[in-house]
Amino acid sequence: MRNEDKSFIDISPIYHTIIFEMKKQRKKLYFFTVIAILVAVLLGYILPLFPDYFLSNTQAEFFSGGLTFISFITLFAACLFFSGIICSEFNKRTGFIVFPKINKYKLIIGKYLGNLVLVVFIVAIYYFILGILGFLYYGGPINIRIFYSFGFAVLYVIALSSFVTLFSSFMKNVNITIIITLVILLMGFNIADQIITLIFADAFEPLYSLAYLGNLITSILQNPFPNPRFDEFPIPGMGPGMMGGDFSFFTWLTPSVFMGTTLLLVYIFACFVLAAILFKRRQL
Repeated sequence: MRNEDKSFIDISPIYHTIIFEMKKQRKKLYFFTVIAILVAVLLGYILPLFPDYFLSNTQAEFFSGGLTFISFITLFAACLFFSGIICSEFNKRTGFIVFPKINKYKLIIGKYLGNLVLVVFIVAIYYFILGILGFLYYGGPINIRIFYSFGFAVLYVIALSSFVTLFSSFMKNVNITIIITLVILLMGFNIADQIITLIFADAFEPLYSLAYLGNLITSILQNPFPNPRFDEFPIPGMGPGMMGGDFSFFTWLTPSVFMGTTLLLVYIFACFVLAAILFKRRQL
């Protein structure tokens, strides 16, 4: 009985922090929930009303088209919800307070989990609306691959949030953290992917890129899974030599399920470990 009471006392500060953080971030929750609903309804319901718009042949293709913007929603949500996880504590000087009732790590864990619940809820709302529309258009049963896609979307959110939390552990300002992580996630990875693909063609897969790993969210809906997992675009007359030979431009479509899952888990583990180390050093 005493062990149970002690366990509850150890966990209760995290629970209370989760609840407090969820209440604190409710305005962001309302904003992103409205955005998610509007985008899902626009892509899944409004566009099919236009005569020139052709509805997808299958339910899976409908889901894949509707999920086009899910990576942007999760990316912006991750940057705005998680950018202040750690750096806000130091910016407001609370990071140097010796808390009498809560350990600093429990505080950060509670804040992280509270924000994670909110972002996963936003993603779930988006999938729920698409699922309802897919059922109305194509009938049942719901394609099981949308549940696989949702699982990868949640894993992707955790990877993004861990990446942003890592930056929050050593940045001094929340707004700067938001800007830098947005630039890296929106442009940095994509530019690096294009350069690497241009230099190495199909010889080097950009598995380092979170943007590329996020393609699993939609590619898992394809049956069969893409094989080969890259596209080749031949461009005549642009190759090397005086006369100009043929040149092929390659673009990678998606990682494999195994490698994508593995690399997302590696990202999550590595970012959290580095964030914990930097947070501890920053306190000293």
